[in-house]
Amino acid sequence: MIDIRSLARVPWHALLRHPARWMVAQTLLAVAAVVVVSPIHGADGVGSSAAVSSVGHAFRADRVDGSGIEGELRSISSSEIRIDDVTLPLDSVRILERSPAAAAAAGRVRLECRDGSMLSGEDFLWSAETATLISAAGTVTLPAERLRRVVWQSTAEADWTQSLPESVDGDLVVVAKGEGFEFVECAITAVTADAVTVVLDEETIPVKRTKLLGLQWLRETIADESPAMVVDVVGGRLRADRLVWDPESLLVDDSIRLPAAMLARIDFTAGRLVSLATLPPERIDVEPFFGGLARIEGLASYFAPRPVPAGEGFPQPGLLVRPRTVVVWRIPRAARLLRTACMPAVAGRSGGTVVSLAVDDREVFRQSIDSNRPVPIEVDLRDARRLSLTVDFESAADGPVVRFENPVIEK
Repeated sequence: MIDIRSLARVPWHALLRHPARWMVAQTLLAVAAVVVVSPIHGADGVGSSAAVSSVGHAFRADRVDGSGIEGELRSISSSEIRIDDVTLPLDSVRILERSPAAAAAAGRVRLECRDGSMLSGEDFLWSAETATLISAAGTVTLPAERLRRVVWQSTAEADWTQSLPESVDGDLVVVAKGEGFEFVECAITAVTADAVTVVLDEETIPVKRTKLLGLQWLRETIADESPAMVVDVVGGRLRADRLVWDPESLLVDDSIRLPAAMLARIDFTAGRLVSLATLPPERIDVEPFFGGLARIEGLASYFAPRPVPAGEGFPQPGLLVRPRTVVVWRIPRAARLLRTACMPAVAGRSGGTVVSLAVDDREVFRQSIDSNRPVPIEVDLRDARRLSLTVDFESAADGPVVRFENPVIEK
């Protein structure tokens, strides 16, 4: 029911002159409720991080050099990770994962953020500038402005999330209606344990949460830029640029705070690796043995360098480059190292092809590919602007096509 005093403040005379708004008001009033202020669970209440039982934090760190270390996670800072009494520089670690792996968990409510991050839990509250997610592991807090959508899990959730109006001028509440749903455009101002408060035609209306399937805010998505890391937590995944962890809590991007026990895995390579195979070149010069072939439509792309998938005896994807090719790339900002290995693209072919690499016109690598044995390559890219790759015949025109196995630039 709705507080009778609020009915007296509704501008019925104005709504009657606008049938469309009258219908919207009817929808909201049908599910309206007296606002009951429900306090957010505090430090001593259900769902608080203090209520999480003490658990161990055994993790395994896989390092860039291929080695690994396993033990009790002590801390993660902006520059290092401590496992037992070992301190690892952050840029030396590829993957950090709880051991054994954390169990997946799906709650009754799902939060979707503007940057593509997702969290799930048992309850959701919002007051002023702070959104709160209550989960079995404890309380998660984050800035409300990061949220784009709240979905209360139900059989109809897939329908409404895939049926959003193309153009709206306000927030949306999704009201259950029979076996379907209805979108109501308004301004969402608060979420308590019992109601969602919305503003429609300058009137504040509390709507019972039991009648709602979800909420959608009128907020733009954040540009899809590669984060520094991808953080898997119990019930979700976060895109992050900064992270601090201690045995009590996990702080992501200085704004999202979670219980320490929710950390499941961190992929530090998410924003640290750039594939050379897919990085657009600044310049490509290809001259086949019969030079005129490069000018025939369709053949130019055949002779040009191209990415190739794993398979046919190669465990990783690669970059295929033919002799008499020069490729120049502009090096991404904060690049540190080029790492790959080169070999003939076809087993059994060897001899006659030379590979050279130059950084800012300074040659840093040159070797003849004269066997099927992979030749490891590591090139320092710090403070460099351009990388040039040249593949050519050593003497006669019989050298093999060269494959660069998983060529990546590490930041």
